[in-house]
Amino acid sequence: MSSRERIRVTLERGVPDRVPMLDITFWPDTLVRWVGEGFPEAADPADYFGLDRIERFGFDCSLQLPVEPIEETERYRIYRNANGLLVKEWKDSYAPPARLDCSVKSWDEWLLVKPRLQAGPDRIAAQMLDLYHTWRERDLFVVVEPVEPMWYVLDHLMGFGNALPLIAEQPDLIADIVSTCTDFVLEMCQLCIERGIRFDGLWFFSDLCYKNGMLFSPQAYRELLMPCHRKVKAWCDLQGIPLLLHCDGDVRQFIPLLIEAGFDAIQPLEARAGNDVRELKRLYGTQIVFFGNISADVMATGSDEQLEEEIRSKLCVAMEGGGYMYHSDHSIPPTVSLARYTRVLELVRRYGTYA
Repeated sequence: MSSRERIRVTLERGVPDRVPMLDITFWPDTLVRWVGEGFPEAADPADYFGLDRIERFGFDCSLQLPVEPIEETERYRIYRNANGLLVKEWKDSYAPPARLDCSVKSWDEWLLVKPRLQAGPDRIAAQMLDLYHTWRERDLFVVVEPVEPMWYVLDHLMGFGNALPLIAEQPDLIADIVSTCTDFVLEMCQLCIERGIRFDGLWFFSDLCYKNGMLFSPQAYRELLMPCHRKVKAWCDLQGIPLLLHCDGDVRQFIPLLIEAGFDAIQPLEARAGNDVRELKRLYGTQIVFFGNISADVMATGSDEQLEEEIRSKLCVAMEGGGYMYHSDHSIPPTVSLARYTRVLELVRRYGTYA
């Protein structure tokens, strides 16, 4: 079974030859450490370890405002980006950029820039079609990765400190922004298809939870965001492709809502936030594909026995009847040695094969 077929069958809740094995993010410092431990300097981790692959591509989802430099030092740079956000970006750290201020905080400011969020071929990178054909020649699973509508509000347009209060104080404003973003995303996805880029899935990356649960209430999700997610899911169904979500944090309260909205998979199921795929599988079966939950902390600091139990006990439950893909519970940090990561994959291959 090819990697692409294995992932497709799993996302359709079928039973493949083995669980798909994916890790999509390795910290830069991790690869630096591994090179010192014998990892080939120019090697791609997925190719080197024989992992399955999901290739992701996106398009320009910004307001296309002029980028304005503000300040730059040896450690950071501050600039106003193409969404009007004032951003502080670190040069010597993998930490995410800080959102210092935004240009959209009210209806008037939103209506001023709203017309700029228009689909167009200029938002698709010129080299994208060639890259897509390269992936297709390798028979890889390809997903489009547009900005998720609420993440557009929280991370791209306003910043968390400005946006979260407005979910309660001005829900009509937030609803209009997420609805506009949803229509824009679907128009752009359709434009990609018309340009010859036919993808195997649509994958939103949107951290709508944190370590203590959802960032806003289930009621707010139902009223403001679920209609948009359902609209995207309906479009995906017409294309015959799955809808995936990356969401960090404790997603236990969120999962029933995601199932109701129609999501096909949830990733990465952070173990340190309380998620346990053994419990989730018993509760929800194959209503949604579970993608991840193998603790990077156990990879890094657990004993050999703890590591084997982490992988064996979770895979044995999660893979039953299909509907599970291996992934760490976040990304692979530099606390995980090359030898230990190699052992992780050996154990996944041992326990993740269907008889």
